[in-house]
Amino acid sequence: MTQSSDRSPFLLSATMVGVCVFVLAPTVLAVLASFGSADQIVFPPPGWSLKWYVAAFENETILRSVWLSGGIAVAVTVISTIAGTAAAIAINHHNFAGRGLVKSTLMLPLTLPAIVLGLAILFALPSLGLKNGPVATAIGHCIICVPYAAYLVLASLSNYDLTLERASATLGANRLQTFCWITWPLIKDGIVVSAIFCFLLSFDNVAISLFLSRGDTLPLRLMQHIQSNADPSVAAISTALVMFSVVLMVPLARAMRPDRLLW
Repeated sequence: MTQSSDRSPFLLSATMVGVCVFVLAPTVLAVLASFGSADQIVFPPPGWSLKWYVAAFENETILRSVWLSGGIAVAVTVISTIAGTAAAIAINHHNFAGRGLVKSTLMLPLTLPAIVLGLAILFALPSLGLKNGPVATAIGHCIICVPYAAYLVLASLSNYDLTLERASATLGANRLQTFCWITWPLIKDGIVVSAIFCFLLSFDNVAISLFLSRGDTLPLRLMQHIQSNADPSVAAISTALVMFSVVLMVPLARAMRPDRLLW
């Protein structure tokens, strides 16, 4: 029994290390390849150079796709976070007929394969008077981002005390003042987390963008570039995206510290 107990921490640590290596190894290889001096993606690189970063950021097509994907992601983040927060507050604060059905329906887009969802939205565009483009892409991204935002905010509302709002109303505060002074300070971590998730989900989306965009978002441009010319500039752009995601994860990690969580 003692030997088994002594081995358990070692086996757990070895398993964790193995999983981390399995998950992170492809990313590490791509980062190293982005600094290679060869004209193709090879590992190990024959030499080290920053020329592929220069080439990537001098590519006007890639830069335009970055701005387009960023603009769509910002719009999706704002819309999805507001809509998801409003839905979460409505579900949490009010008991109404069909409340469970509303919560289940809210999650429905996440249960569908992304390709099926993208194809369905594509078929619905003509009836809405829309064509493929940034607006259609943003609508498609919102459909999958709103459920994430709503449930992340719902998590931060799990221990929310509704008597605080009643006390605020009793003291003469209107709904907006109550939200700004009472609700927002208590659930802002959940809202920040949901906004970061929505931005990353939209910026890096492939399946829905494949049907709704004109092939000009950053992930799709990278796919096209790989098909025609698989040089290390793709690895350089991927490395820059990884670093950008890490920067965004800093406030996310801070918001999700155990001493700051309400759930």
